[in-house]
Amino acid sequence: MRKRSFRTGLRRTAVVVSLALPVTLLGLPSTGAAAVEPVKVVPAACAGMTPPQEEDHASIRVDAPEHGAEVAVDEEGKIDLAGVLHKHATMVDVSVGKLVTTDFTFGPPPDGVANWGSSWKTRLRPPELGTNLVCTRAERQPKRHAQVLRSIKVVDNIPPSNVSGLTVGDVTAYSAKASWAAATDNYGLGGYEITVDGGVAHRTNSGTRSYTITGLAPETEHTVSVVAVDLAGNRSPTPATATFRTAKKPPEPVGLKFDPGEGGALATWHPDPAYDVTYRAFLDGALYEEFSLKEYCEDAAGNPADPCTADSIIGFPIEPLEEQTSHTFRVDAIDKDGKKVRDFGGEFITAAVEPAVPEAVVQQVTSEGSQCSSQGGDFYIAPSLRGKVEVPAGARQLFEGCYAAADASCIEDNLPLDEDKKLDCDDDVTDMLKKAAPPGKGPAVGHLDGIASAVEAQFVPGGVQTVAWCAQSACALLLAPPTVAVETAAAAAGTSAVATFVVVTIVGVVIGVALGVIWAILFPTPIAIGGLLEYPIHHDDDLTKFDDWHLDKGRWYNSLKVWQQVITTTKEVTARDTLPFAWDDSEDAKLKRIIDAACTAQRGTQGIAACDDDVVVYVPGGRTYGGEPLKETGTHIVEALGNGSYPQPPGRAKWFYPGRSQGGKAAVAAGYDHKWYDDNPRFQPNVCNGRVAKTCDEFPFWASDQAVDLTGLTASLKVVPKAETLPQAHDLSAFYGKCKVKDTDKFIVLPIKPWVEANGPSFGFRVNPGGTDLCMKPKVLP
Repeated sequence: MRKRSFRTGLRRTAVVVSLALPVTLLGLPSTGAAAVEPVKVVPAACAGMTPPQEEDHASIRVDAPEHGAEVAVDEEGKIDLAGVLHKHATMVDVSVGKLVTTDFTFGPPPDGVANWGSSWKTRLRPPELGTNLVCTRAERQPKRHAQVLRSIKVVDNIPPSNVSGLTVGDVTAYSAKASWAAATDNYGLGGYEITVDGGVAHRTNSGTRSYTITGLAPETEHTVSVVAVDLAGNRSPTPATATFRTAKKPPEPVGLKFDPGEGGALATWHPDPAYDVTYRAFLDGALYEEFSLKEYCEDAAGNPADPCTADSIIGFPIEPLEEQTSHTFRVDAIDKDGKKVRDFGGEFITAAVEPAVPEAVVQQVTSEGSQCSSQGGDFYIAPSLRGKVEVPAGARQLFEGCYAAADASCIEDNLPLDEDKKLDCDDDVTDMLKKAAPPGKGPAVGHLDGIASAVEAQFVPGGVQTVAWCAQSACALLLAPPTVAVETAAAAAGTSAVATFVVVTIVGVVIGVALGVIWAILFPTPIAIGGLLEYPIHHDDDLTKFDDWHLDKGRWYNSLKVWQQVITTTKEVTARDTLPFAWDDSEDAKLKRIIDAACTAQRGTQGIAACDDDVVVYVPGGRTYGGEPLKETGTHIVEALGNGSYPQPPGRAKWFYPGRSQGGKAAVAAGYDHKWYDDNPRFQPNVCNGRVAKTCDEFPFWASDQAVDLTGLTASLKVVPKAETLPQAHDLSAFYGKCKVKDTDKFIVLPIKPWVEANGPSFGFRVNPGGTDLCMKPKVLP
């Protein structure tokens, strides 16, 4: 693991950290002790001194600011420091926290000291608002040094500028988008607050200057207001306002209805059996499919209708499509002579995938987190955890969710990180971490290299994870649920902040352990293994107490993360939904072999290889993550990938690791259309020929870079119920959206035969240096 300084880190996009806090930390806020003045780290130059204090001060005098003074930053966000220097002395530096300056201006002395000195002054931007310790140093020959330590309170009384350029666009019958120009501030912006019709204020961070307004009614008037909020909590004097009117409700298409979902839409219409023989469906102006009257004809209950009458319904699935995209659809009805007897069409928009973390939550946490760090806070608790995380005794609340610990000297002295280390110091914050670490093993903190595209969540039992958030050179710890913490870290680059991930090892599945150097610190004796089958852990072990995870200094650790997430999730959902599923030794061994095969495909090597970092995994089920039917489709995926064993022929192993291809463009570019198994002579005959009231499922998925025969192997085909076609499309679209699988990104498909047989739901998770994140969590069935 490479070391990297904080300054270098500022030039890169956000790097990832997590402080894993266990379930034992959850509880009601502490009420046992009164708040005390927080302990601040004394600048290194004045270490060992307690303000106010002077040592050998005959060489220097600090006139401004005085000890205990309240000092306001000026229009440039700076404060002035000034004093007198002995004529035989030299200024060394002035430090405010970890910020040091050697830039001084000298001039004539003030009245009364003309015979022995000269004036000095400097200006600097304090690293944080609130309490700051100022250390001033000079030296005088022979071997005389002067140090003066003062404590001051820095405030910002200047509000940010008014917001300008507020406009409202993309107005529909139900929504609109407000956009505005950047505001300015002398010390730094915390973000913006938006209100609609005087309602509850919504917060965005400083890097986000737009807000989508939803839930509006057609043809109604609305007013949106925006103010800027700085890091001190000051708001711009005059809100920017704009009014707009929503559009009319769009007309319903005649004779045609759409039921759009996340990954496709169901189009329905009534047939005219007297004339309709076949239909030609066009999607976005291109021929999508031609099919007979009977193929998709259903009765009112959704069963195949034979004969197909005017009271029947044609239910035609359109998939796979991308989420939240607009499409045009037209149908030509063709008679027995091949002539078009009528046509009809309309437009629809696919549903948006509900994000794992609402954007409003990310915006609020990043904005308020920046405020907290800049105001001298030591930790910030996300809204969903307030009242659930135990606040250390003596902590003082600066604003809702933001606290200054009575003693944070240890963590302040070690943040921001520039190397891996074991914390041997102690304060209120590290006490919490030591409770989480294995006995005698920590805590250890590690600096992980990474870029914004690699920032993903880690799995942490107890539901609390922390990001070290450094804004304007000051740092605070942001406590949030794992996915919120990671989404927050990913947003750091847009807010002029740096998210530095601290990694802590704790007992059990609380993965949270850095590899490389930090691993050697915690576990100096490696275990040499050749694969998961040799690793001493069992599906019946208590994963919350198993503490021997280190696996040859982490070489196989990512593969084990996959195993533990699958075991944990299937057990939790089994208990929750009362499924007929249980692990046994045989299925546990099969799972480990499948993981080995999948990770080998991911690494692109021969034999057995461990998984790399930043892997996203899709586990198909007998129903979708949302509860829709998927039994035969899930069974097909299992069978295509070896039916619980190694795939046959062996070349299919690459199917464990397909890459996403939006809209199936990889297959289209290779010359295959959506219904290649019906239209392409190369693949005739096949098992899907002649199907009635059913659809043809293919694996690998059409929306991947290994569909059809792009891998040199013809995709596996199977006839499945039409009722599973759109659910599979919705499931994959949700997986791509919730787990942030972008176009061309590769992902692992991990088929678990008994899970599908038990009708377990599909789920998805990510694996990265800190652990795993269940980004597509199975929904609770009604």
